[in-house]
Parts: sequence; C-alpha cells; structure tokens
Amino acid sequence: MAGRLLTGLLATFLGAMLVLAAAQILWRNVFRMSIPHSEQLLEWLVLWIAMLGAMAASVGSRHITIDALSQVLSESARRWAGVAAQFFALVACMALFLICGSYWLDTMSYGETTLGGLPRWAFEAVLPAAFAVMAGAHLVHMVSLLRRGRLAGAAGTAGPSKVG
Repeated sequence: MAGRLLTGLLATFLGAMLVLAAAQILWRNVFRMSIPHSEQLLEWLVLWIAMLGAMAASVGSRHITIDALSQVLSESARRWAGVAAQFFALVACMALFLICGSYWLDTMSYGETTLGGLPRWAFEAVLPAAFAVMAGAHLVHMVSLLRRGRLAGAAGTAGPSKVG
C-alpha cells in the first residue's frame, strides 16, 4: 500500500516537473519571459522526487546493494550479512532524520518563505519525513530477516540465489 502511494506521488510529481519544464521552455521562446516562480518550483520538485524515490526504494527493498560476498557466503551467513546491512542503513537513516529534523526546525523558526510567500519549511518537511520512513522500512526488513530469514514482502531469501 505504502509503495503504491509513493509510486503514485512520484509519478505525479515527475509528470508535473516535465510539464512545467516544457512549458517554461515554450514560454521563454514565445514570450521571451519566465513563468513566475517556475525555477524554484522545479528545484522543489527535484528534491521531492529524489526523496520519494528513496522512500519507495527502501520500502520495497529495491535500492542499490553491493553484495559481492553473497556468492561465497552460506545461506545463514548471507542472512546475518543482510541483518547487518539493514542495521547499518537503519542507523544511517536515523542519524539523517535527526540532522534533517534539526535543520527543518531551524527553518521553521527563521520564517523563511519561497514561491512567493509560502513557508519554506513546508517544502523541506519531506527531508525528515523521508528519513523516518526509510528508517522504519529498514527496521521492518531487519526484523523480517531475523524472524523469517527473508526481507519483508520479498518472495525469496535474504540474498540473491547462487549462480551455478
């Protein structure tokens, strides 16, 4: 469910970004002027798309992994390596959540605005929220590996099957 919601938001924002960028190009070539606030909006869309994509990848366990040892490790060792990797990702996401949360609170206290008067903090809220979602996803995956030996929602085992 969460994966579908994130994918839908991601597709919507990407479509909006493409339409706005194309309109901006057309507007500049035809009218020799810029669409008001379009550059700032495109910057915010890039940030939101990046964070939504990272959340979707973490929730669905579809992020990039380096698993060079999976070909030589036993099934049990792959499981524990997966647990360690999920734990490391969890700790990193929690640290980034705290850093981004502190930054977000600072932004709220400064009262900065963007896009013609909208509060900047509203657009930056995606940062701590994304890292919280990613931390939660890695926690769920780690617990799933510990309990069932496979990632939450995955059909296979913790690591890729051996190519023989």
